[in-house]
Amino acid sequence: MRALFETADGALRAPWRIVLFFGVTFVAGGLIGGLLYPLVALTPLVQWAREYRVPLDQLGALLALGAASWFCLRLDGRGVPAWTRVGLARADWNVRSASYGFAVGALAILVPCALLLATGHFSFESVATPESWWVATRSALFILTPAALVEELAMRGYPFTALRESLGAGWAVALTSIVFALLHLFNPAPTMMSTATVALAGVLLAVVRLATGSLVAAWTAHLAWNLMQAAALHAPVSGLPLGTPGYRLLDHGPVWLTGGAWGPEGGLAAAAGMLVATFLLLRRGNRLAVRATGEDLLSATTVEN
Repeated sequence: MRALFETADGALRAPWRIVLFFGVTFVAGGLIGGLLYPLVALTPLVQWAREYRVPLDQLGALLALGAASWFCLRLDGRGVPAWTRVGLARADWNVRSASYGFAVGALAILVPCALLLATGHFSFESVATPESWWVATRSALFILTPAALVEELAMRGYPFTALRESLGAGWAVALTSIVFALLHLFNPAPTMMSTATVALAGVLLAVVRLATGSLVAAWTAHLAWNLMQAAALHAPVSGLPLGTPGYRLLDHGPVWLTGGAWGPEGGLAAAAGMLVATFLLLRRGNRLAVRATGEDLLSATTVEN
């Protein structure tokens, strides 16, 4: 019975580590919602957040996920500095990692969209709105920045690390990408194509993390992917419309190619962009630079005893 929960060396098995992680996240979120939010409500911060459209719920989720990550990393130890194992060590917070990830995410969506514009599948339409481009972009940045980090901590943070350490990098990429896609079924009007492209996005972001050893790079890639759609293209992001001051993207279909109401990321063109980006990342080196373990994404065979 004990073998169901522990490995031969007494470590908690990956599924239970992940259950513990989300359990601690839930408890921490409850404490933040019950204790911290009422205190914040007594300050001018709430009015400031409303004015600048800062999502306090996302910031609370960040705190909860960060606390759960710290707790679980400290609990299972493994002889490696805690934040290094999830790609959030001090050395990972640098301009190079952040810029690299941002460039990957931006180019992966902008290049296929540029091709769709050139072939007439997309076009732009002028829109008269009282809101300025800068205000809309600022709002998109404030909304999308914490949202991307929340999803990265929940998918390619500690859960990814637990799966990689027990099953190998390949399984970690596959399982987290599937869950990532399934979670987006709660977004407006998902399709089979949009769900498949979100799974591919999960693969790309996981490969960014493995290729750089940094969750910061995966986060900025995720942010750039969403921000380019919202702020540059003025298109929906995962089915969610944001502000479109001055102009908006018109989709002339077909939906399977362009994404339709889901936004550009829901079509085959975006899927092709992600596949090319993933291929180029893998070409960067047959052995990906995963600092904590030195695993090879394509041939990882580490399995718990």
